[in-house]
Amino acid sequence: MARSTLDDTARRIARARWLELRCFEVLGGWVTSTPEPEVKLVLARQSHHHAWHAELFERVLPVASGLDVAHHDEADPGWNAALAEIQALSGTADRLAAIFSVLVPAKLVEYEHWLADTDPVRDAPLRRWLGFVIADEQTDLAEGHALMRGFPAAAEARGRGVVEAALLAAGPLLG
Repeated sequence: MARSTLDDTARRIARARWLELRCFEVLGGWVTSTPEPEVKLVLARQSHHHAWHAELFERVLPVASGLDVAHHDEADPGWNAALAEIQALSGTADRLAAIFSVLVPAKLVEYEHWLADTDPVRDAPLRRWLGFVIADEQTDLAEGHALMRGFPAAAEARGRGVVEAALLAAGPLLG
């Protein structure tokens, strides 16, 4: 395993922060246009979890003389496009499939690999926050899967395929 540089760490943190802020915007934006009350509650609650995750990543963003993290504070165009595809979904089944069958599992894989790549001493604060984020995402994913059981159409929803293709084209967010 190659040792990551401060710039690598800053890039990963800034991109994770960007992703969490976008998830906050997307899920929170769907609350008013989602007709089912139980789904509204989950979207509202989980959107705030993503805002909190962004705050956690902000706390460990490296600050050093000569280090410019501003250029990392946005994902590449592929991830921008993928999140735009997700945000454009209008049906509840599509939205649930996109978030809980594709996006959150993809985020978990990235975050778990990132945690495994961190240095226990140098990256101790980051490891702590990543642990909180991963645990939170796992809980949210379980809640989302339970919610999806009430929407059988979510298993074959168009949103799932659209998002899978968009994320495949986007490539790794944090890598």
